[in-house]
Amino acid sequence: MNTFWGMDSAQVRAHAERLRTASGEVEALTARLATAVQGASWTGADAEEFRSRWTSLATDHLGSVCAELLALGDGALGQADQQDVVSAADGPAAGPGGEPSTIPPADASDAGGGYRQEDNPWIPNWLENPVEGAVSDLAGIVSDGIGWGFTSGIDLLEGGLGRFGVNTDGIAQFQRDAGHFGGILEDWATGERVPTLAEVGAAALLTAGSAGVGTFEAVTGEDTAFLDDRPGGIVESVSTDSSPAQSPQTLQDLIVQNDALRMDNPTGGPLETGQIGIQEVRHSGGGEPAYIVQVPPTEGADLTDVPGAYGGQGNSRDWGSNLRLVSGQEPAAMDDVRAAMEAAGVPPGADVMIVGHSQGGIVANQLSADPSFNSASGEAGTYNVTNTFSVGSPVQTVVPAQGSTQSVNVSHEAGRGSGGVSGDLIAGLDLGGAQVDGGTLGAPNRHEVSLPGYPVPSLHPVDVLESNHDSMGLDGKPDGGYSGSVGRATSTDPTLSALQQELTGTYLGEGTHVAESHVVTVGRGEP
Repeated sequence: MNTFWGMDSAQVRAHAERLRTASGEVEALTARLATAVQGASWTGADAEEFRSRWTSLATDHLGSVCAELLALGDGALGQADQQDVVSAADGPAAGPGGEPSTIPPADASDAGGGYRQEDNPWIPNWLENPVEGAVSDLAGIVSDGIGWGFTSGIDLLEGGLGRFGVNTDGIAQFQRDAGHFGGILEDWATGERVPTLAEVGAAALLTAGSAGVGTFEAVTGEDTAFLDDRPGGIVESVSTDSSPAQSPQTLQDLIVQNDALRMDNPTGGPLETGQIGIQEVRHSGGGEPAYIVQVPPTEGADLTDVPGAYGGQGNSRDWGSNLRLVSGQEPAAMDDVRAAMEAAGVPPGADVMIVGHSQGGIVANQLSADPSFNSASGEAGTYNVTNTFSVGSPVQTVVPAQGSTQSVNVSHEAGRGSGGVSGDLIAGLDLGGAQVDGGTLGAPNRHEVSLPGYPVPSLHPVDVLESNHDSMGLDGKPDGGYSGSVGRATSTDPTLSALQQELTGTYLGEGTHVAESHVVTVGRGEP
C-alpha cells in the first residue's frame, strides 16, 4: 500500500504550459476580433452600441479569462515545484552553479503533509482515495459558500455605512485579513495542505486585530495606522559603489555585513525608510554573476509604540510585519526586497542568495517559498534562489518553492546551566514547524542549526533575549551574538561547514570579488 499519494510533476508542468499557451491564444484572438469590430464599415447608433458592448466584453470578460488562465498556469507550476521539494529526498539537490549540494539532507522523515497525503493503513486505497476526494470536494463547496456569504455581507455593510459617510477603510482591511485566514482553513479542509500552528495563530490574531480596527474607525470616524497593510516597494534612493572589492570570505562575514545595514536609531522612534543591501559577485574565471541580497531585522519604533511599531512608520520591517509574515501574507517588507532587486538591476533568472537576521530571515524564506519569485523560469520578477541563510529567525512555517534551494537557519538553543539561562525566544516563535494535525512541516532542503547560546544569570525574558538574539552581541563586536556563534561553529557543525564550502567560489572566498555594491533605501509611504 502506498504511503504517499502525490503528483506527476512533469504532467502538471505540461498542463501549466497548455494553460499559459491558451491564455496567449485568447489574448491574440481578442486582439484580432477587436480590430475587425472597430474596422467594420458599419455606422449608426446600433453600431456604436455593438462596439460598446464588445469593448465591455473584451475588457471585463475575455481579459479576466486570460488572467485566470495565466494564474492557473502559474499556480500549477508552483504546485509542481513544491512536489519536487518533497521528492528531492530521492536525489541530491543542486547547489550554486548546478553542482550537487554537499549539505547533508535535513531529516524530514516525520514531516507532515496535506490531507490527501495522509494514508490510512487500515483502508484500501481503491476505497480511501475516492472518499478523500469526495470529502475534499464537499469541503471546498461548503467553504466557497461560506466565503461568498461573508464577502457579500461585508460588501453590503461597507456600502451601507459608506452612504452615511462612515469610514470603512478598517472594514476593508478586516475583510482582507479574514479572507486570508479563511483561505488557510479552506486549504486544510480541502486537503491542499496542513498549516502550522504558528501560521494559524498569527492569522487569527491579525483577523481579531483588524476587526477591532474596523470597529474603531467606523465608530469614531478616525483613521488609525494600527495593523495597516498598505504595500511597500517605494524606492527612495540607490547608492552604488562600482569599485571592485573583496567578497565576503565566511558565513560570519555575511552576518557582519547584514548588521552594518541596520539604520541608526538611538531613540527607538519610528523610521521612515529601511535599507536593502545587494552585492554583485563575480568569479575570476568569468561566467554569470551571482547576487547576495541582505535583509536586516525589525527596525524602528519600539515594541510598545502603538501604532508606530504596527503599521505607523514608513520602514516596512516593523512588528506588525512580523505577524503578517508568520501568518503567510506577503506584506510590504517583501515588496521592498522585490523593488530593491529591480532597482539594483538584478536580472531575472540570476543566481541569488538571500541573507537575513530575525525578520530579515523570515522575509528571505517567505520569498524563497513563493514560486512567483523563486523560479528557474527566467521570467520577469523571478530569480533562482540557490540559498537562504538566516540567524535568529522563526522560519519553520514554509519550505522553499524549488527543491534546489537550500535554506539554513541558525538559532541559539534554550538551556540552563551554571552560567544561567540561554536561548533565543524569537527564533522559537515558529513552534518548531508544528502543524495543526500533530505533524511537523519540513523538507530535506530546510535546515535548522541549533548552537549553544549565551547564559545570563536571570530568568527575565528580556535579559535572555538581549543576550541571545542580536547578530553582533551587546558590545557590537563580531565575536558576540550570532556572528560569534557561527564563526566558532562553522568548522565543526556539519551543516554550516558544508554550506560555507558550497558557497565558496560562487558567493564567498578565494576566486570571487564584489564587482558592484548597492544600498537601496525603500519604504511604504504614509499610512
